[in-house]
Amino acid sequence: MRNFSKDIFYKGAMSCAGIALVTAAALTSFDAQARELSYASASPPADTGINEALNWWAEELKERTDGEVTVKVHYMGSLVKLKDAVEGVSSGVADAGYVIPAYSQARMPLHYLSTTGIGSGDQYVTMEAWRRMYDKFPQLKEELDRNNMVYLSHYSIGPGVLLSKDEPYFTPQDFGGDKIRLASRWAKAASMEGWDVTPVNLTFPDIYTALERGTIDGAQSYLNYVIPYRHHEIANHVVEPNLGQQTNIVVMNKRVYENLSDDAKSAIEGLKDEWLLRQARGDIEDNDNAREELENHPEYPMEVHEVTEEQRQIWAEAIRSAEQENLDKVEARAAIAPELYEAYLAEIEKVEQEVKENGYPWNKD
Repeated sequence: MRNFSKDIFYKGAMSCAGIALVTAAALTSFDAQARELSYASASPPADTGINEALNWWAEELKERTDGEVTVKVHYMGSLVKLKDAVEGVSSGVADAGYVIPAYSQARMPLHYLSTTGIGSGDQYVTMEAWRRMYDKFPQLKEELDRNNMVYLSHYSIGPGVLLSKDEPYFTPQDFGGDKIRLASRWAKAASMEGWDVTPVNLTFPDIYTALERGTIDGAQSYLNYVIPYRHHEIANHVVEPNLGQQTNIVVMNKRVYENLSDDAKSAIEGLKDEWLLRQARGDIEDNDNAREELENHPEYPMEVHEVTEEQRQIWAEAIRSAEQENLDKVEARAAIAPELYEAYLAEIEKVEQEVKENGYPWNKD
C-alpha cells in the first residue's frame, strides 16, 4: 500500500529545500549586484580633473560589472580623516580611497618615496615613472600586503606652490620669520638650513581656517587646489617654484578586493591604465586653467608668480639636504629604499625626455 503521509512529507521536504536553494541563489545574486564600495576622499566634491577621473572610474566599474559593483564617494573626510586614511582603508572603515604616505611613513616608507622634493613637477611624467616602479620593485606590493591593502591607482597633484597674504616668497630668504604651513620635507629643510621661518604642522583641509584666523601667514599648497579649497579668498600671492611633486596612492582594502568576483577584479584591473592617464591629464589641464582663473577671478584675484631658473635652483639646493635626510630615514625602515629612489629619479628623467620627443599620450589621439 502506498504511504501518502511519507509522500507528502518527502515532497514537502523537497519543495522546502528547493525554495531554500532558490532563495540562497537569489540572495547571492542580489548581494553581487548590490555591492557598494565606500571610497574615502578628503577632497571637496569640486569639478576637478581628479574627481572627473574618479567618477569615470566608478561609472565604468558599474557598467563593466553589470551593476555588480558600485562606488559611493565620501568627500571632505566625512568617512575617514585624511591623516587616518591608511588605517581607515586597512581596517575596513573605508573599502577604498586615496592615502598620503607622508602621514603614515612608518607603515608606507617605500610609497613615501613617490613624493619628491626635487626633479620634475609634471604630473604625467611622475605618474608614469612611478607606475613603472611597481613592475620593477615587488617590495611595493609587499608593503601594501602588510597593510591589508591592494593597489588601485596613483596620481600626482603636481609641485607645491607657496601662498601668502602680503609678500610673495620667491626664495627661502623671503619668508622673513612668517608662520608657514609647510610640507614635512620643506619643514625639515627649514630646520636643517636655518630658514627664517616658523613651520606650522597642519593637515591640508585645515589651511583655510588657519589663514583666516591668522594662525599662519602663508602655506604650501597646490595650484589647482587653491580655488576648490577657497584659499584665494584669503591669500593674495601664489608662487610656483615648479620643483618636485606630491603623489597620492589609491588603494582598496585587501579583504574587500579578494571577496569580489573574478569578473569584478578583472574589470578593476582593466581600468587601471586609462584611469592613470585621465588623472594625469585632468590635473595638468586643471593647473593651466587655475592660473588663468586665479589671475582673473571676479571677486578674489591673486597674483600668480613663476620663479626664474636661478630662483628655482636656489630652492632645489635649499631642499636637497632634507631630501637626502628623508631617504636615509626610509632606508632605516626599508633597505631597498636607495635603489628604488635612484631608479625612480632616473625614470622621471627618462619619461620627461619621452614627453619632449613625443608629447603626451592623449595628444596622439
